[in-house]
Amino acid sequence: MEIKEPKPFEVNDKAHADLFNDMVKVLLENDTGLLGQLTNHTHDTKSHTTEAEKKKWNESQSYKITADNGSQLINVPADARIFDAIKNKGTCTFFAAAGVEDSPTPSNISLRGIQTVGQDNIGTGFAVDIAGNAYSFYYNDGHTAINWTKLPTNTDKNKWNEGQLSKITADNGGVIISISDGEDLLEKIVSLGSRHGTFYVTGKALNTPTTRSCRGMYHFTSQDSNGKGTFGWIMAIDYNNYMYTNYLDLNLGWQGWKRVLTKEDMENTSFVDTYDQDNSLVSAAENVATKLVFGKTRADDLSEYNRSRAEITLKNSGLYLIRLYITSTNITVGSDNILACYVNGSEYQRFGNWNPATSSSTCVLYLLQKLKAGDKVTFYITPRGTNKTVSINTAYVTMSQLR
Repeated sequence: MEIKEPKPFEVNDKAHADLFNDMVKVLLENDTGLLGQLTNHTHDTKSHTTEAEKKKWNESQSYKITADNGSQLINVPADARIFDAIKNKGTCTFFAAAGVEDSPTPSNISLRGIQTVGQDNIGTGFAVDIAGNAYSFYYNDGHTAINWTKLPTNTDKNKWNEGQLSKITADNGGVIISISDGEDLLEKIVSLGSRHGTFYVTGKALNTPTTRSCRGMYHFTSQDSNGKGTFGWIMAIDYNNYMYTNYLDLNLGWQGWKRVLTKEDMENTSFVDTYDQDNSLVSAAENVATKLVFGKTRADDLSEYNRSRAEITLKNSGLYLIRLYITSTNITVGSDNILACYVNGSEYQRFGNWNPATSSSTCVLYLLQKLKAGDKVTFYITPRGTNKTVSINTAYVTMSQLR
């Protein structure tokens, strides 16, 4: 565009002519400057705003999530609540000072987080404290406080990964396996292979330690190519609180059920010990089985001894060691005297024969025998070859339950 310069204005009055010409000159200068600016703009290589860019900016995030400097939008002081500060703010970032009432952190730790919302009065979000602990939160319409959940840390994960991953019980705390009537306890446990677990078995199952139902544990550390356990143990406890164990060795098979003895078992073991030099005298005629008397006891742990009857009524079944000690001052030398244990009034087992070498003699004999609870035990001497009635001056008996 070319700006043409106007011709000078001529009049007879020079003053008016000069004034008019000066005005035209100013207008010309302005037009020239404007033309220069338009020319510069036309040749400017820098890109100018397009309609697409304007549309993009108009559709961008106009609602602030952070402060203008990029820090948190909301600051929650120690005397305020996070819930009150953010519940009507939409999506936002926040900082909660140490000691904020509804912060999930310890009172000396601050917290930074972000809230996301989908509708009014409903919020979810995430926050991290300065110790590195992470939390999620939510609240719904009608709630008056934030619900926080602490998220697992690497330490938590490592602890869980190093924990008992193979289940010992069912998810509800019950047993892993139940063995019903007619099923084989040992076979079902072995079929589980290498593992540690719990079981219940009825009293009518096969290969159980008792006819009472049991609950217990098992642990097998190896298995064969068929997935069956080869080395391991089983422990079972019945409803009378008796404990039993069994062990499987692939090379030896099952070792058999063993009951574990308790302190009460030991305390309830039978032990009778008589010792009375003045009240154990008895006379015995030849070939007549005569009951020995023992007088007083030094020990009678289960109150089984009846002094008036010289009789021991057993309260336990088991294996017993019996020691019989007798003396006489007029026994016939070379006589053959039978000493025997009677049970329930009948001869049960002989100790042996007493063949004295002197008339004043002592005999000590032992007997190891299984007896049952309720058995009434007495002791007899039958003189033979004495040709007279002999006197038993003292008689002592010690009866001890071994198992």
